[in-house]
Amino acid sequence: MNYSELLSTFLIDLQSFVRRRLSIPGASYSQIIAMSVIPSSGIEMTELAKKIGIDNSTATRLIIGLEKKSWVYRKKSSEDRRSVKVFIGSLGAEIQQSLNDQYVELGLSLEKKIGSSNSQDVIEKISTLHWEILKIKLLPKKIV
Repeated sequence: MNYSELLSTFLIDLQSFVRRRLSIPGASYSQIIAMSVIPSSGIEMTELAKKIGIDNSTATRLIIGLEKKSWVYRKKSSEDRRSVKVFIGSLGAEIQQSLNDQYVELGLSLEKKIGSSNSQDVIEKISTLHWEILKIKLLPKKIV
């Protein structure tokens, strides 16, 4: 198996794995991802869009949906009035805690399957892959 095959199948299987095991009643997968990404200190809308790989208008619609659930709120930046930051609301903090608990359970179930003797090796290899993906992500897009 080469990298292109691995990336394709790993992405699909990982998304499927997470979608089936994370559950927040009334939340879409995109909303779950957004709630997983927003730090307690808040995040600028543009940065949120970049982080989850969507355009700004899609991020705005996503955040509007989360605001309607009272999970997040938006506030204009005090430094730059054009910039808007998203913050976690009190209901959102409960959602994030639930997601964190579910991620812990997923991690424990994987560790149990892999075995404690192999877990550190797997973590190191996946961390290396993640780091390389982050470095590539920072490179400017090539114009074709």
